[in-house]
Amino acid sequence: MLNVIPPLDMSRYVSYSAIGGANEYEIKRQAPWFVVVLACRVDKAFAEMLNMGQNDAGDGSKAARVQEIIDHQVSNESRQHLLADALAPAPSALSDRLWDNTVNGIKKVPDGFVHSLDPRNIMPNLAIGATIGVATKAFLPATGPAGKVAAGALGAWFVGKPLVESYWQAGTATNMLQMDLASTHLGDMVGGLPVAAVEGGIGAKLGSMGTARLLSTKAAEPFVNWRDNQWAKLDTKYDGANATIRTAAFEQLGVGSPLMKLEPGHRAGVIPPYLLETLAKNTKDKVWTDTIHKTESLAANLKPKQPGEGFVQVDYKGAREVFDAKGTESVGTRARVEGEAKTGNADVDNVYDFTGDVRGFYTDVHGRNSIDGKGMKMRSTTNYGQNYENAFWDGEGMFYGKPGAQSPFKTFVLRDITGHEITHGVTEFESKLVYRNQPGALNEHISDVGGALVEQRARGQNANEASWLVGEGIWKDNVNGRALRDMKRPGTAYDDAAIGKDPQPAHMKDYNHTRGDNGGVHYNSGIPNRAFALFAESMGGKAYETPAKIWYDARKAAGSSPSFAQFAFETVESAKRLGHPDAVAKLEQAWGDVGIKPSKTDTGVTDAAPVVLGGVGADNLLQK
Repeated sequence: MLNVIPPLDMSRYVSYSAIGGANEYEIKRQAPWFVVVLACRVDKAFAEMLNMGQNDAGDGSKAARVQEIIDHQVSNESRQHLLADALAPAPSALSDRLWDNTVNGIKKVPDGFVHSLDPRNIMPNLAIGATIGVATKAFLPATGPAGKVAAGALGAWFVGKPLVESYWQAGTATNMLQMDLASTHLGDMVGGLPVAAVEGGIGAKLGSMGTARLLSTKAAEPFVNWRDNQWAKLDTKYDGANATIRTAAFEQLGVGSPLMKLEPGHRAGVIPPYLLETLAKNTKDKVWTDTIHKTESLAANLKPKQPGEGFVQVDYKGAREVFDAKGTESVGTRARVEGEAKTGNADVDNVYDFTGDVRGFYTDVHGRNSIDGKGMKMRSTTNYGQNYENAFWDGEGMFYGKPGAQSPFKTFVLRDITGHEITHGVTEFESKLVYRNQPGALNEHISDVGGALVEQRARGQNANEASWLVGEGIWKDNVNGRALRDMKRPGTAYDDAAIGKDPQPAHMKDYNHTRGDNGGVHYNSGIPNRAFALFAESMGGKAYETPAKIWYDARKAAGSSPSFAQFAFETVESAKRLGHPDAVAKLEQAWGDVGIKPSKTDTGVTDAAPVVLGGVGADNLLQK
């Protein structure tokens, strides 16, 4: 460990010189009484410490020579008195011993600081710090709870171990000499910590920087990937355990709020996890914990496809099929298929019509043949499950729950929600956009854009006429809310005692660094949402024309894990490719208005890394 507490240096108290071949010793007058007492015990090992490793050339043993010095400096009467004080019993009560150790240790802090300035401690502390920096950089991740716990444990070891040792010594002390040693230990540790932290921190920074260079090489990439995967597994276990404990505490004890447990990258449906968690906490209605558990189960059994992978080779031209589950957790019975007349069931007929609007948008605007681009059937199920208040794309089709009598939701069968969820399917088949952190927020953002543009196209609206609301009409009349999200004014869609306040940020300065919600995908999508709305309005005309084409092209070009800045860069490049140079400045302005500068290389938002003494630990890294 760092030399917060220097080894017992008897040269502070005893001087040695060899003059004319004769060894001479002197106990300095500032020596604490316990040094004199220890000397009085004439222990051979202690005598060797007093000799500081020097070899005697004179007559007699070292012990005898030390005894002569003590006899010369301290009268026998004084020596006996000091010895009696040293061997006096320590306070009998444990609490008294610990308290005395604290008080006396604090008094010795200034001496501890002075001792820490010993130049002989500099190089060892630098070396130890460098070792810590290398190890931390090489083996700990920059972010994540498991890495933070490990880094915190490392820091606690360096700070806590000397503290524990001091109080253990005091707690087990039987005499005042042992009490004095314990308080000296504490004073040296506390007083020496600032200097040791600075010296160790400098060493750690140097070690960390060197290791970072090595880890950035191509040769180190397999190791870095292996390391990150191992920590990611631990993080997943931590998140799962945390969610299980919190939800169980809420359900069994009514304490806190539940937490949805999702595997990394798994979608939670159109209703964000934080909204379901808030409803469960505020209403105490079992329907919300049931919905949370059902959403967890459905997310764990999603059927995602690889980019370009279809279900069948038959081109159905996106033929619609609508089923009615009638409250069961199944695809249900066929209620209406392509070309059939209205059924009279409002949910079935609306889903049929809205799915047609989505299909028309992708066919007419983007030239896409259904969700997979190969003409797959567009299957939907209404009235899914009991106590399931959500809507979701499961990788093969759409499912819509049905709000209960006490629910704040009016319906999930809305045109823009249909557009939103089906766009998840398009994204899945087209680019496999990662569903976590910034790529995941872009995934949600692109679905919001899809839903909003399907709605605007169906209404024939210009960008400046549109409400830019997603889920308008989702709330019952007694809820203080306009929609599920507001793309133009994120964070203003709702504010109600039962459902809480819309938490979406509108600018990067308010970016939500949460581990929940797959790294804040439903929170942070508000930032690019606003950028798109501002850009579309600045272009004028219909947002589902030029702006839609730019975004569609950019998503394909951006790959599977772009940051906000990288996606913004691709929108600029897409505008150029598609022959809209007039859009470039407007794009840059819109992105700048939400705190994003288009960049090909900016990989994301910096998150705080674990830090050990004096900055020891991994440097801040970028996390998408």
